[in-house]
Amino acid sequence: MVKKMKNRKGFGQIIITAMFIYSAILCHFHASSMLEIGNMFQAILFWFFGFTAILGSLRFKIAHFIEKYFLKQKKKK
Repeated sequence: MVKKMKNRKGFGQIIITAMFIYSAILCHFHASSMLEIGNMFQAILFWFFGFTAILGSLRFKIAHFIEKYFLKQKKKK
């Protein structure tokens, strides 16, 4: 059984989303400075952290697409 996720658009959710984006930007700039120093492993690690922060900011859209996929699969059966 697939339950539909509640779409919360409160002020707290907007702040959390903005902080995810802000942390992704910080991770990108820190990774760039690590790359200039020559520390490739830490740069890649910080870019991965930035990527996951971007995914965190898109959490409601990702959940929406997953729900649509599972509802589509359920209708086919």
